[in-house]
Amino acid sequence: MRILLAGNRGYLGSVLEQSLLRDGHEVVGLDTGFFDDAPVQPREDVRRAGPDHLAGCDAVVNLAALCNDACGELSAAATHRINGHAAVRLARLAKHLGVRTYVLASSCSVYGAARSGELTERDAVAPQTAYALSKVEAEEQVLRLADAAFAPVALRFATLFGDAPSFRSDIMVNRIALTASRWGEIRMSGEGLLWRPLLHVRDAARAVRRVLDTGGTAVGGQVFNVGFPEQNHRVADVVRMACELLPDVTVTKVPAPDNRSYAVNFDKFHTAFADFTSPCPAAEGLREVVRAYRLRLRHTLEEAGTGWAGTDRREGLLARRRSGDLDADFHWNAPSPAVA
Repeated sequence: MRILLAGNRGYLGSVLEQSLLRDGHEVVGLDTGFFDDAPVQPREDVRRAGPDHLAGCDAVVNLAALCNDACGELSAAATHRINGHAAVRLARLAKHLGVRTYVLASSCSVYGAARSGELTERDAVAPQTAYALSKVEAEEQVLRLADAAFAPVALRFATLFGDAPSFRSDIMVNRIALTASRWGEIRMSGEGLLWRPLLHVRDAARAVRRVLDTGGTAVGGQVFNVGFPEQNHRVADVVRMACELLPDVTVTKVPAPDNRSYAVNFDKFHTAFADFTSPCPAAEGLREVVRAYRLRLRHTLEEAGTGWAGTDRREGLLARRRSGDLDADFHWNAPSPAVA
């Protein structure tokens, strides 16, 4: 299968690309390279994707986005254009060119503020941020394109965690593991009672693979929550796991301005894909990230002082802006480097 993978050099994209290539698929990468360690690959913005990127493709997986609430706060307008408008434009282009399957990465953050019970795809969304709103808008417009020949699917991923070639430190489990490893302290918002659904990045890649394997048959035009019921955790649960892994760590409670809290129901995805089982648990993810810190990340993060050396996406984007590499709308000010 020939697959256009937008965002192939990002956190989930780097894991998914390895999985697809390992199994013999042809991957056409499209990534603007905000977080590349070195500018050795072309910078291709999803906002400028054209027919050449889609030539001969059987499927599109669109992971390209300003990737979280904190990044979305830097520019609501750019977030809408990248996460919303560009996602819809790419879907329309794919449909026009005869591509069968389009997988849109969305997020359980669309459920927003605290509510009781486990939320299903039938529950109303309540986006609290520009990022979440951009995902809702993209879902609605992309799924409307579904017909007998075109199968768009929106996957609302739980909060991801775990090691990856393009590592992120700005997601809950990874940040807890790293602050505990770097400074021996975890700063927990309030009593840690907010709920988050969690999902290992490799399990997220497996979910995309399952949709691709079906060619969109029977699931086109639908939205799915993607995760595992046993992976709905309160923040305090994850902090406790980290303290069991690193017993000398101290926990400091800080004010909790964030009211986003949601536990999520995943029955619909597991009914459609009954073989999607055996998740990597959060406790194992913590161990994995601590191990990655000790073996690979320590030197880079120590050189960053109290910073995160680009593994925090908001911090990385701000650094690119300050250096003049990116303009206010996240366009590169310098031309794309040539491929060696």
